[in-house]
Amino acid sequence: MASIDHDVEGLLDRLVSFSSHSLHQIDLEEYFFIVKELGKGGYGKVILAKDRKTDHRMALKVVDKNRTSQQSFLREFSISFLLSSHPNIIGCYGTAFTTTDYFVFAQELAPVGDLFSLIIPNVGIPEDSVKRCAVQISSALEFIAEKRLVHMDMKPENILVFDRECHCIKLTDFGFAGVKGTVIRTKVGSIPFMAPEMCAMTMSDGLAIDGSLDVWAFGVLIYCLLTGESPWQVAMTDDEEYKSFVDWQNNFQMDSLSEAWRKVPSGIRRMFIDLLAIDSTKRSQSMEVLKYTSERWKEETPDSATLNEDENSIESSLSVHPDEPLCEASNLNTSNSSVSITLTLSNMSCHLSTETSGSQTMMTPEPQKDNMAETPMFDDK
Repeated sequence: MASIDHDVEGLLDRLVSFSSHSLHQIDLEEYFFIVKELGKGGYGKVILAKDRKTDHRMALKVVDKNRTSQQSFLREFSISFLLSSHPNIIGCYGTAFTTTDYFVFAQELAPVGDLFSLIIPNVGIPEDSVKRCAVQISSALEFIAEKRLVHMDMKPENILVFDRECHCIKLTDFGFAGVKGTVIRTKVGSIPFMAPEMCAMTMSDGLAIDGSLDVWAFGVLIYCLLTGESPWQVAMTDDEEYKSFVDWQNNFQMDSLSEAWRKVPSGIRRMFIDLLAIDSTKRSQSMEVLKYTSERWKEETPDSATLNEDENSIESSLSVHPDEPLCEASNLNTSNSSVSITLTLSNMSCHLSTETSGSQTMMTPEPQKDNMAETPMFDDK
């Protein structure tokens, strides 16, 4: 069992302590013009606000004091601040305060919304967009893992989008995030994205968290983006689709695949086998996806003929100009933490990028953290 990283835990404790001393109560409407509510969850809401002095627009994460402690709020704020220097993690302004009823911190505003809003049920999103998402998310997860942290709630609703073609996306919501090696005794996250070891966890045994939990969720997320549906409802063998996947994992050369995995081109099935290894110790790193960007990720269909004309340019675009960044680093805080991305990833990211859109729509609603999602995803009703 992995031991907790006490250096990281100590750093977070110091950040929480520092933030607590500068946490002042203000009248929100004295300093901000509230434009509208962007989303709401069990613990609070996200609102679009404009600074009255500068007219700068931002997202304010507003957490109900009756639903969370100051310590928990400041820990989420500190993790968000610590990670926000990465270009694929939402920027945190380093500003936290309270009102009479709420804890609040300010974040970068995403102009389009969340990734879930782009997914067409039973269709997914275009192949080139899936590849862009995979490259950017893998970069964010690598950075999080280097900081010895685990996100714990990877899902499309927690990926914010800056243009509808997904040239720039950013991971958000660190309310469940924890330090690698921390033992938890309550299941955390959204059920369709939970790794089998999380689903099988008991309160008495607990589970030491590590990045393999995020990698599993990342694999499920890619499948959802490709197909517009979940591969299973829950990663337990009483789920027929999951049981079929386990059988495939045990004999992936088998000719008989379940219907769900026939939708995945043979060229990238190995990628899913590695990202979704049942044994967490054999699970690959998120960077595994970089090996497969030249493969076709979606099966040809008559309806995709026009779309594929644009997608054919992706492979050739992977070898040009590494000086055009996919997403600019937010630079919204004073953290000195460096963005560690391999040269290969840096090159690949910029080649999948173009100019981003300036439209404004809804942001991701806050997840209801006291109730894990029980309903099927991507139902076309």
